[in-house]
Amino acid sequence: MKTEIFESDPFSPKKGRLLATLATEYRFEKGDELFLDDAAERLKVRVIHVRVHIKGGDVHREILALKL
Repeated sequence: MKTEIFESDPFSPKKGRLLATLATEYRFEKGDELFLDDAAERLKVRVIHVRVHIKGGDVHREILALKL
């Protein structure tokens, strides 16, 4: 499933900067902590919201995460 991870505003669940895009079947849940090592420095984020979009049989997921 196509998954996009966005940085979120700490006070409202609004999409910010795109942090990563990946294809995975992993089931992300609120509270999961992720380490993104693709950037120049290691970035640690916590999942605060998972949105799933279904359109024409395709499934796409957006994850909102807070930088820690």
